[in-house]
Amino acid sequence: MKRTLTLIAIAFACLAMQGCVSTRSISTALPPALVEPARETVAACLGPVRLPKGVLTQRNVERLWISDRKALIMCAKRHAALRDFYAQRDAELRGVKK
Repeated sequence: MKRTLTLIAIAFACLAMQGCVSTRSISTALPPALVEPARETVAACLGPVRLPKGVLTQRNVERLWISDRKALIMCAKRHAALRDFYAQRDAELRGVKK
């Protein structure tokens, strides 16, 4: 009888210890915050350069082409920065180092 009570006490202690070990403490970490991208990265890109009416000289064509290319390059850089911003933010939300 004494042996049975001892085994029951040991089994109860083992079960109680397992219950304590398997529970997790409550996390006090703040939830991740969503940060907005910089305003200049979400600005709309300029459209193509409007061609003036009439005949264009070689100088005007080159000037318009240069301004068009500059606008295209700046737009591509802004979109790359915006893409990188969201990739980094999403990685941080997932807890992955990027």
